Parts: sequence; C-alpha cells; structure tokens
Amino acid sequence: MNHLKHLIVVGVIALAVASCGNTEPPKGHLVSETYTVISGDTLDKIAYRYIVKSSVCRDIREFREGIIELNWDRVFNGRYPHGAIYAGDRLQINYWKED
Repeated sequence: MNHLKHLIVVGVIALAVASCGNTEPPKGHLVSETYTVISGDTLDKIAYRYIVKSSVCRDIREFREGIIELNWDRVFNGRYPHGAIYAGDRLQINYWKED
C-alpha cells in the first residue's frame, strides 16, 4: 500500500510539471534575493511570496524544497526534515524572471 501512495504522489507531481506546458527554456534572468525570516513565517508562506514573482510555472512544494536546498549549509543542516525556520534566519531565494 505504501508503494501505491508513493506512485500516486510521483504521478501527481509529474502531471503538475507537465501541465506547465512550454518545454523551451524561458528567456530571462535568474533573480536572487535574501529574505530575513520574521516571527510567524512558515516556509510555505515564504515560498508562495516568491513563487508568484517567478515567470516559470512551478509547484509550490518544489519551490519550497529549492529554498531548503539552496540554504542547506547555512540554515537547514540539522533542522530537516521539519524545515524549521526561526526569526532572524536569512534565506537566499532564487526565481526566474522574464526579460
């Protein structure tokens, strides 16, 4: 049963990625910003705040995991899988912006 759940999750993610459409690389540039976590923030709230700035269609879970990966050494090492963030943490966040 656990294998079936895993297969369903992978299928849903694949459909979400495929539904974004365009397979050509987008024209634009990578934007890198630093965000300082404030009290009450969650990774999902932060990810949503920045994913709407992006010109590339991405799943919010993928974007959140990208934030964790990008900030692994400075912030998340030892805090994962919970992905705890604390007020004052400085997160680097990258997203793509069309020219």
